[in-house]
Amino acid sequence: MKKAVHFGAGNIGRGFIGLLLHRAGYEVVFADVVASLIDDINASHAYRIIVLDEDVQTETVDNVRAVLLDSAACRQELVDAEIITTAVGLGNLANLAAIIAEGLKLRRDQNPSAVVNIMACENAIRATTTLKQEILSHSDAELTAWIENHVGFADVAVDRIAPNRAGYASEPLDAVVERYFEWDIEAPTLKGDVTIPGATFVQQLDPYLERKLFILNGAHATAAFAGYRKHYATILDAMQDSEIANIVTRVQHEAIIGLVNRYPEFNMETLGRYAESVRARFLNPHILDDVARVGRDPLRKLSAQDRLVRPLLLARQVSEETPGLVNAIALGLCYDNPGDEAAVQLQQKLRDFGVKETVTRITGISQETILDEIVAAFDKWQVFA
Repeated sequence: MKKAVHFGAGNIGRGFIGLLLHRAGYEVVFADVVASLIDDINASHAYRIIVLDEDVQTETVDNVRAVLLDSAACRQELVDAEIITTAVGLGNLANLAAIIAEGLKLRRDQNPSAVVNIMACENAIRATTTLKQEILSHSDAELTAWIENHVGFADVAVDRIAPNRAGYASEPLDAVVERYFEWDIEAPTLKGDVTIPGATFVQQLDPYLERKLFILNGAHATAAFAGYRKHYATILDAMQDSEIANIVTRVQHEAIIGLVNRYPEFNMETLGRYAESVRARFLNPHILDDVARVGRDPLRKLSAQDRLVRPLLLARQVSEETPGLVNAIALGLCYDNPGDEAAVQLQQKLRDFGVKETVTRITGISQETILDEIVAAFDKWQVFA
């Protein structure tokens, strides 16, 4: 049987990547740092997926086992795996790289002719490329040459919400997820034949990365920033406010204008349906997503190439009016959550430099017209302080 090693046995690892690999006929070996989780998986060799939609459904994933992440057994599992995937968080890839590099060295010595594909399934742009660079930094010239010939590194875009387990999970290994998922894989960088039912293989990933970042992540951040400003606890609460729902819809529409202008494979109708499906997901009554979690780290979310500023600038190439994205950026500036370190830093910048200078420093926006619009929107939202 084919084997896949997946780093990270959390809700997304078990409920999304592990599930699709299981459906594709792979034995899935999880690697994680939590010893009790490893023991539970090895005791049962199976777990349940609980899918939250209009109704609640379950599915069983079997033929699974687990190893402690930084162990000799973990490295040895990489020797005969066909696929290696991760869902550990972008910040943990650097630490993971040394372990994978050591496993690939064992593979070169023990199984030198077979190919393997690596995919970092993180909520970040081109995380696999980042992981590859980190792995190569731990490799000598000989190992690097072997890796280039025998290891595929495919960038991916992934999307599935794994909400709070409370009220739905009754067993320790239950993975709670929404029904919707998307796994886009950039096919040209794969080695050999890879088939994963449910995944979409594309020739160029950039359009799909930006579609998700702008239309989903940008809308999600907007709902969180606005929801926090209007004192709502969850995204569901925020999206039931007609003013916030209208701003989110407008943010998506403006992002679509920029994407259609940039990528010929996209059109307004197709992206409009995608945007509508995103809003429907935000209104799933089973998913109570905390606005503080979704709004976390506003400095990153307001940066030049991220989910709000980048689509704003693309849309301004086509239209002079982007009130949705202007409001979203202003709401991000208003995000003053004292429990969020980045939000605290942002508020200090506003006090030190003023709104206009802070916007330029964080976003890179220098056009006076846009800056004036953001400042005006920022002032408007102060009423909800």
